[in-house]
Amino acid sequence: MKKTLKILAAVLFVLILFLSGVVYYFYTNIKPILVTEINKALAVEVNVGDISISGIRDFPNLGVKFTNVTINESTPFYQKKLLEAAELSLFVDIIRLYKGEYVIDGIVLRGGQLYVADFINGNNYDIIKPSTDSSNTTLSFEIKSLKLYDCKIRYEHTPSRFKMNGFTPYSQIGLKYKDENTFLSIKTQLESTLVSLEGNKYVNKQNLSINTALTINTLKEFVVIDPSNIKIQEVKLSTRGKVSYGKLSDIDIAFTNENTTTQSLLSILPSSITESMSNLQLKGEVILDGSIKGKTYGRNQPGFEVSFDIKNTDLTVIDKNISLNGIIAKGNVKIPNISQLNSASATCKLSYASSGNNQLSGDITVSDFDTPHITWDGEANLDAAFLFALANNTNFETTNGRVQVAGQFGLVYDAAHEVLLENSLTYNGSVILEKLSGTLQNPEIKLNNLNLNLSANNQKMVINSLDFDYNKTTGNLKGIIENYTSLLDENTSAQIVGDLSVTNLNVNELFTTSATESEEQSTSSAFLIPVNCELKTDFTNFVYNDFHAESMTGTLLSDRTSISMPNVYIKALEGTTTAAIKVKKWGENHLLDIQADLSSINITQLFKQFNNFEQSEITDKHLSGTLSGKIIAKVILDKQFEPILPKLYAKADIIIENGALINYEPLRQLSKFVNIKELEKVRFKTLKNTIEIFDETIYIPRMMIENSALNLELEGTHTFGNYMRYSIGLSVAELLATKANWIAKKAEKRIENNSKGGLTAYIIMEGTPDDLKIRYDKATVKENVKEEVKKEKQNFLRALKGEGTLETNVEIKDYDNVWDE
Repeated sequence: MKKTLKILAAVLFVLILFLSGVVYYFYTNIKPILVTEINKALAVEVNVGDISISGIRDFPNLGVKFTNVTINESTPFYQKKLLEAAELSLFVDIIRLYKGEYVIDGIVLRGGQLYVADFINGNNYDIIKPSTDSSNTTLSFEIKSLKLYDCKIRYEHTPSRFKMNGFTPYSQIGLKYKDENTFLSIKTQLESTLVSLEGNKYVNKQNLSINTALTINTLKEFVVIDPSNIKIQEVKLSTRGKVSYGKLSDIDIAFTNENTTTQSLLSILPSSITESMSNLQLKGEVILDGSIKGKTYGRNQPGFEVSFDIKNTDLTVIDKNISLNGIIAKGNVKIPNISQLNSASATCKLSYASSGNNQLSGDITVSDFDTPHITWDGEANLDAAFLFALANNTNFETTNGRVQVAGQFGLVYDAAHEVLLENSLTYNGSVILEKLSGTLQNPEIKLNNLNLNLSANNQKMVINSLDFDYNKTTGNLKGIIENYTSLLDENTSAQIVGDLSVTNLNVNELFTTSATESEEQSTSSAFLIPVNCELKTDFTNFVYNDFHAESMTGTLLSDRTSISMPNVYIKALEGTTTAAIKVKKWGENHLLDIQADLSSINITQLFKQFNNFEQSEITDKHLSGTLSGKIIAKVILDKQFEPILPKLYAKADIIIENGALINYEPLRQLSKFVNIKELEKVRFKTLKNTIEIFDETIYIPRMMIENSALNLELEGTHTFGNYMRYSIGLSVAELLATKANWIAKKAEKRIENNSKGGLTAYIIMEGTPDDLKIRYDKATVKENVKEEVKKEKQNFLRALKGEGTLETNVEIKDYDNVWDE
């Protein structure tokens, strides 16, 4: 028995020694074999630090651990290592490997960086040397598990400008190569991932997880994507498909998502889209189902299509605290060629959306994403406040009102120039606006009520009625809009034709309250009003500055750069006026042109309401009487519509009846000079003259002011700077002359007898009111009078011969040639 035990112990000892020798053999020889074979197989330089081998306890399983591993790029791109790893572990079954079964049980990569890139003709990871074996022997290779821990991954596809950059705390990859097929499984988590295409960031510093399986056929050059799951933040997508990458490359990938919240979907959109929606908040559910499909070789590009289903979604305008609730919509987006957006189209069927009393439904279509053709066919019943908030209007605060829209709306948008395409606006339907009220901030206007009933077809738009009530103004407009298809164009040819009646119109209320804003508006547009018009107008109680008219009737015309009323009848100033009035753009300013026939106008009110025509020499306090005649006035107005006095021209052929000059400063000083108090208040029955204003100077031709006590013959000039020069012939009755002690002056030969039995003095008056010089100048004044009498005699003789009339001709200056624009 003891002998038997001794023999058994000896056998076990020999067996242990034998087994230990086998293990020791593999342990001491596999290390140099691995290093040598790696360098033989790779076409790039590989550097490693320490190498350690384990396997005694797990034989025949062998583990090899490399530290500080670096592998160069096959083609330099990043100017970095293709792979850097603090630790790379390799696990194999050496028995299976010895038998020719190329199976790696596991690879573990820790603390690594992987930089991969694909080019048009190649990549930076082609590190395996080409095989020289021309035999047809089948080859099989498998990595059961490749695990990545705490690794940084970067990938670029230069032909498409696709980039991906992320960090994976854990990834597991399986790889099997058999014949021409490669089977790849990937399960990965990526943190702070960046995915961009052509510079647009689609995943920006977000978490991403992928669970997919791929089959790659290198002979037929295609990749099959098995049903896979992708999760970006909270958005889950399922995808599958096939990609061919040979000479006749194409792609066919389908994707869908589980029921995802709209806010999650928005969180993964590019910032270029989300920034434009920063004032909007979406909450709800959305389902996507789409595909990318088409040829990709040569100039071919694949197509993109996605269908969407939105349910129970709320849209909120954040700063206005208003929302549309319960939105239900379906639609799709189709891009047959992703490089040709002009072939793209989109549809959306909005089944339901509401917000309190707001309801919206309809079909939306968009075609040609380069120059979008947008149409909407539906109905809307909205609060005006909701509509203005959606339009992001901050100048009008709505208190009440509703808008009802039913019809088909369309337009074409020129995306390259960010304007509507000319004549692209179409509408077939109706718009009803009821009881709109609110406050306009600038100019400050309180809108009490506005009602609009509008209808349109593809040929014309009809304003059935527009009633408005703001401040103390009320009005009504009826008519049509011709060429309405260009209504929103920058250079619109649309024209409103109709009838307009307004009561208590105060034009001053329509100007902005801020001069700065008014100036900005004036300089930013070449147009006075946004649309052409031809309106038969009837204004009652019209006010502009201090001018008040009981009524104005005429046709209002505008070609956007000018506003005119060529034949307006005005009842104002206790009389009537027929006038042609026009305001037009004049460079950066405006030109006001007035031609008027006046009848029985109260001259005191005329001067008062027109601010004494921007001069202080002779004002409403100095004049009384009834004015008739013809007036021509042209003046340049600045950007705030204030007159530029050096650019004022006026000519008036006037008759003043039952008038008076009262306390007119030159006559008051003349009164003191000639010692005749009656000159301080000169009354007359009729005064005729043609007065001209030009270059800030009033030109007064010779005129006669007559009454029972004295006759005043006067001519001269008077500047806006209040410098005057008058030549005066003053004739008084003998009784008044005696009272004024003119007899002594007659002896000094400064006064002479006149044909009516009185005395006449000839006087020159020159200077400013503060320094007015008055002197007798018989020779100068008489010469001027003699010349005027000669001209009148010549006119009389020409009239007798039929060569003219006794009427005074009013010369009209060609104002356009006076000052260049």
